[in-house]
Amino acid sequence: MNDVAAVILVGGKSSRMGQDKALLPYKGKRLVDVVADTIRAAGVSRVYVSGKIADYPSFPDLLSECGPVSGICSCILRLSMNYKRLLFVPVDMPYLTEDLIRLLVDCPAHKPHHIENHPLPCIIPTDETVIRHADSCIQELVKKRKLSVKEFLAGLKAISVPLPEQVEKALTNTNTPEEWQEVIS
Repeated sequence: MNDVAAVILVGGKSSRMGQDKALLPYKGKRLVDVVADTIRAAGVSRVYVSGKIADYPSFPDLLSECGPVSGICSCILRLSMNYKRLLFVPVDMPYLTEDLIRLLVDCPAHKPHHIENHPLPCIIPTDETVIRHADSCIQELVKKRKLSVKEFLAGLKAISVPLPEQVEKALTNTNTPEEWQEVIS
């Protein structure tokens, strides 16, 4: 899997959680480390972060406080010369599994794709069409237009991969202290 790298999205404000989600202690590590370990165990050895976390190669967003699309586009523009595909994973998925990562990475589609009804995680090829779209989205964000990951992927005509029942729990996000309590209890 030398043609693919993973980017963990850690650049958010974590305002609903009240603290940095990437640094939450989980399984004796920081949550970002648990997510990175799962990605590596699935066979993707190169792991970056969009945002800033000690011990990881980091790419700050080209535009701060513009949401995950800014982080995704920033990483596409910076990493497209080095990798044919980029896997984007939010840091707030404590139940992420190797099987889910492999499902996305091993999918034969050469187009952007994600699990149905879940824009993240997703895998995006770094071809010219994607690079132009990322640049266009950055320009929209400069104009203060809000863009969701769902809109970003729709603009790329991303493929929705059917949701296998056994990976549904792996797609659970934790955004609030109450949701985090459910995870650790």
